[in-house]
Amino acid sequence: MSKDTTKKGDIQEKNLFSFSDVLPDKKIQVDFNAPDLSSNGGLVLVGLMKESIARKVARLIPDHRNQLFVQHSYEEMVCQRVGQIMCGYEDANDCDRLRHDSALKMSVGRKASDPDLCSQPTMTRLENHLDKKTLWAIAELFVKDYMSSFDKAPRKIILDVDDTNANTYGAQQLSLFNDYYDEYCYMPMVIFDGMNGKLILPLLRPGRRNKSLNIFGILRRVIEFIHKEWPHTMIELRGDSHFCSHEFMDWTRTHLYVKFTTGLSGNPVLMKKIDKQLRRAKGDFERHHADVRRYYSFEYKAKSWTYKQRVIAKIEVTDKGVNIRFIVTSNRNNKPETVYRRYCKRGTMELWIKDLKYFRADRMSCSSFKANMFRLFLYGAAYVTAYRLKSKAFSNTEVEVFTMDSFMKRIMLSAVFITEKKTFVRFSFSPHHRHLEAISQALTSLSA
Repeated sequence: MSKDTTKKGDIQEKNLFSFSDVLPDKKIQVDFNAPDLSSNGGLVLVGLMKESIARKVARLIPDHRNQLFVQHSYEEMVCQRVGQIMCGYEDANDCDRLRHDSALKMSVGRKASDPDLCSQPTMTRLENHLDKKTLWAIAELFVKDYMSSFDKAPRKIILDVDDTNANTYGAQQLSLFNDYYDEYCYMPMVIFDGMNGKLILPLLRPGRRNKSLNIFGILRRVIEFIHKEWPHTMIELRGDSHFCSHEFMDWTRTHLYVKFTTGLSGNPVLMKKIDKQLRRAKGDFERHHADVRRYYSFEYKAKSWTYKQRVIAKIEVTDKGVNIRFIVTSNRNNKPETVYRRYCKRGTMELWIKDLKYFRADRMSCSSFKANMFRLFLYGAAYVTAYRLKSKAFSNTEVEVFTMDSFMKRIMLSAVFITEKKTFVRFSFSPHHRHLEAISQALTSLSA
């Protein structure tokens, strides 16, 4: 057999395409010999973070592999997966396409010239490797990481809690039918800081809503964990009506550092208590032909409750009809309108859940429930990392107020030219980048 004597330059010339009559005075040439480029330039910022939550998660995973044959550490693999998610590549299958990406390599601690990152089978083995003990340790880590984001213990925090659906399409373990969504799904529960949108904890649950006792068990564990580190911090919980359980309300009576305000489903007894106020509101609307909005507070005890609780009703009469809402609260000091308006601020949580889902946090395609829980933690780690970059590195820039969708498309998916020399690696962004000044500030902040 004769040796192949084709030179590299000959191959490059063979793949050169020339077009005339396109520009008046110049030809157009097209080839496939571009230097090292990446469309995931935002990963440069991720790689410069001193201590990311992805690295913390990886350190909790026990590694029982024979280290003589290990090519990819768990820390590298978790950082790779979180970096991919931040750039919009939510599946483990994407590892095969992105394992060669120089920006991704650099973000996990490898040089562009180093061997490729791990493949999809290796990543899938990691997802299915974790046991229940490790998963609970990661859940605690999320709470610890949230608390470490404060310079000192705050005087008060608000825990906004809600669940959302994650559709399933196959034989996923504990994928159950939910009659509210009319489909098979999981029901992840997420807890955010109601004052700033920081993610405290994402936790995967089966498709049906758990009984109130199960929800109470999770919330109590989180609250007690926070209180242990911050004994003088007042903790207030806000949630929908299905978070209104007598177990939690009874528990707060003996834990004075915990307050709550939750929704309350209407019933004939509640409607009877506000009958007089409702008739008065309707009369005022008919007389003045102007919208009427009233707030009324009273004591109420459901059959399943141990004690009477303060209930606040919002009565609204407009051209569109009558709108009545109830909440139950442990706040007995403030006016009904004040308490209700504070509770309504919880609506911002829907935007934070939407931001979390921009990273495809509702994509649970593993067959194992534990593997899907780990996936949710990875999506949560991507949200936490992006939030931290926005609020700190991009502080006081237009990027700080970006949604996660805008942050991904405008910052993470930035084209970058990578040059690796003997003593340095250069990442070159376009001088016409829309947010060049903001990226420059972020790089300055991270390097400091």
